[in-house]
Order: sequence, then structure tokens, then C-alpha cells
Amino acid sequence: MDDTQIQKRLIDEFSADVRLRPMFGFKMDFSANPGFRKIFFSASCDCETSALLSVEISKEKDDNEIEDAIPSLVEHLERQEKAFRTMDCETHSKMRRGFS
Repeated sequence: MDDTQIQKRLIDEFSADVRLRPMFGFKMDFSANPGFRKIFFSASCDCETSALLSVEISKEKDDNEIEDAIPSLVEHLERQEKAFRTMDCETHSKMRRGFS
């Protein structure tokens, strides 16, 4: 299963209220874990702050193992989105400027 297929599977399992957008085309390896694929999504707020959310999947996992992990990966992404959306816009503003 390639990254696009994994991303589609995750999207297919999102709850109805999830508003994550898939992100593609990163040329840099943002993973701190060599040997892992990183699947990216974006969450945004009306205050124009966006968050880059992701899950990592070992390159060693076969399609069946990935499929078995989908519910857990979806739960992880939905938790990340909820945490971002429950922050108020003042906190988002501080995130954009940096906490100083």
C-alpha cells in the first residue's frame, strides 16, 4: 500500500465531524524515526492558524498490518485534531508568533 492509499483509507474511516485535509508532496523527511513513512494532514482554524498533523508507519509493515492499524491511526489523528480545535484563537496566535 503506498502513502496515497493509506491516506485514503484513513480518510474513509474518519468520523463525520473530522475536517482534516490530506497533505502531499513533502520532499523533506520530517520523521525522527528512520525507516518510517509519515502520512500528513492539515487542520485549520478560522483565525488562519493551521496545524500539520501526522502519523508514522514502519516501512516494514505489510498491507495487512497497515490495515489492522487503521483504527488506531484514525483515533490518533482525530485526537490531534480535537486538541487543536479546542485551543482558543489566542493560543493559536501564540503558536504562530511563538511563545515568548
